[in-house]
Amino acid sequence: MNWLRILKLGAATAALFIAYLAGFNQGQDSEELKNARSEIIQLRGRLVEAQSKHQDDATALADLRVAESRSRDDAEWMRQQLSEIERAAKTDADRRYNRCLRLATKGKELLDRAEIAIKFCAENHK
Repeated sequence: MNWLRILKLGAATAALFIAYLAGFNQGQDSEELKNARSEIIQLRGRLVEAQSKHQDDATALADLRVAESRSRDDAEWMRQQLSEIERAAKTDADRRYNRCLRLATKGKELLDRAEIAIKFCAENHK
């Protein structure tokens, strides 16, 4: 009878120990799951921020392309006007004046490009 009691007590102790280990492992798994969920939420937030930044950059780039195209159109129009003036120029003074106008046109074109680039950098690289 004693052996039977000892055997029952040993089996009960082993069952308690196994139950404790199973609960401990389950607790660790639960903690890891909480940490993983928290990390997923943080990553989703970062993804939304990155997508928003990407969209803002794409919009700014499109605006930059439109402004650059307008600037090129203006420069082309000024070049055409200068060509017509040069054809009509009769004297050397007129030709020198036309060269000055051509340089002014080139300077305006370069200034427009620089202003667009500076504006883009100021808006997108804060």
